[in-house]
Amino acid sequence: MILLPILLWIIFTRKFALSWKLVLAGGLTFIASQILHIPLVLGLNSFLQSSSLLVTAIILGLLAGIFEETARYVLFKFILKRSRSWKEGVLVGLGHGGTEALLVGISVALTLANMIAYRNVDLSTVPSIPPEQLELAKQQVEAFWSAQPLMALLGFFERVFAICLHVSLSVMVLYGLAKKQAIWFWLALLWHAIVDAVAVFVGQSVGILQAEGLVAIFAVISVWIIFKMKP
Repeated sequence: MILLPILLWIIFTRKFALSWKLVLAGGLTFIASQILHIPLVLGLNSFLQSSSLLVTAIILGLLAGIFEETARYVLFKFILKRSRSWKEGVLVGLGHGGTEALLVGISVALTLANMIAYRNVDLSTVPSIPPEQLELAKQQVEAFWSAQPLMALLGFFERVFAICLHVSLSVMVLYGLAKKQAIWFWLALLWHAIVDAVAVFVGQSVGILQAEGLVAIFAVISVWIIFKMKP
């Protein structure tokens, strides 16, 4: 998961003969959007927990779309003013989605390292685990090692699907600016919101496998959008 975005960045910067600055810009845009997005979601936590699953899914989807697509728009409109080509949109999207995949991969790697360290250890002897959290820690370690390998593979493919989505969204937002058609920004925001909302709703109400199946379909549609908008 960590190597995937790095390989994609190397391959496509060379293929398109474009600067790594576009990848970096996309990555920083993702981080900037989350600096505002995550605190708001945390602030709404109590409200979301008391709301129905459908309402929660819609709100989370809309917030993801609003923050990330606005960040993309600001990047292309005010910073990358001269970047108006399809290839540049693809690279920025790879930077955006790839950075998310990289951060998720690092988080997974750290979790794996912790679980390996705690696997055959008496957790009551670990100073960093408070007594009141001991039982929860045991449950987490047990759940991790009892999980099927398929779940880890699903996590990898989920990042692949997400990268496809982010590239399509970047291309859509950039296309709207290049053609001076604001509708494309709103379509990107709506597409992002739909994908995230459906993933949350189906994942919680039906199951992870079914949710990932739908996300895979969304990824195929995203790839179709990417190539449909290629000049």
